[in-house]
This record gives sequence, structure tokens and C-alpha cells, in this order.
Amino acid sequence: MIFCNFAGFDRARVRRDSKSVYVDAGSDDQMRQAQRFVYANGNDRPPTAIDLDKSLLKDLLFNQSPSKDVALASVSMRPIPFAPVLEKLSFSDTNYGSVRRFYIETPEDNAIPITLQESMINANPPERVFRLKGGDHSPFFSKPQALHKILLEISKIPST
Repeated sequence: MIFCNFAGFDRARVRRDSKSVYVDAGSDDQMRQAQRFVYANGNDRPPTAIDLDKSLLKDLLFNQSPSKDVALASVSMRPIPFAPVLEKLSFSDTNYGSVRRFYIETPEDNAIPITLQESMINANPPERVFRLKGGDHSPFFSKPQALHKILLEISKIPST
């Protein structure tokens, strides 16, 4: 799943309703199994980051990606700061609403299943939805040429 626009919003943050991203993304069993909380300030304090179990990365993020790309990505992965994931987001029509948004569904995404992608699309409809058949959570590895083609197509869509 990719949420595209030309302002560079993170695709996982397709929300407008003051809920945290973690509420949605953390609801999948496979994602929950892969999460490892990091307590840099001590176990009696809230988590500071989320790390992903390296043994589960292939099935979760790279299930359609070539092995060499999975190997490279796996050694490059770092813990994700936890505070921004919990942050409740609220976007205005004046700012966020003025940016053209396009969504690229990745039906084989195990981290953000298609049903969750569809609910994100319904909650915050983009200008247009594209479907990247065979795309996993990392389509730049699993379907780079097809992703490139869609991005070029998006770049040529005239403003309304």
C-alpha cells in the first residue's frame, strides 16, 4: 500500500480523524507478533521505540520481494520511534485538504492488509486509487517497474 502525493506524507498516516496510526496498524495479529518494544528509559517507563522481529520480516513486509532485497532491507532496518506512532493526528482542509492525494493499493501487503487499506481509503478518499497487483508492503522491491509506471501516470494527471 502506498499513499502518494507530492508533499511526501507517510503512506501509513492516511487518517483525518484524530486517531493514532497505531490503532489501525497495530490491530493485525501478524504485525503484533513481529513487534518488539524498546524501553530505552527503563522497563518501568513507556516504550521509546518499536523494533520488528527480523525472523518475521520476510512474511510481514517482503512476502513478494526478491531474497537479495529482503537481505539488504533486513540489515538496514532500525527501530521506529514510538511517540510519533501514538500521536493523534488532525488535518485541516486548508492545508492537508489542499494537497492532491493518490493511493496505491498493494493487495499482497501482510503488514497492512487490503481490508485495512480499504477502510483507510474510505475514511479519507484520495483523488484516485491505483492497484499494484502482486505488490507487498515494499513495492519498491516487489514491483519496482510497475510502481514506477504508476508514479509516472500520477505525475501526468492534470490538476482539476
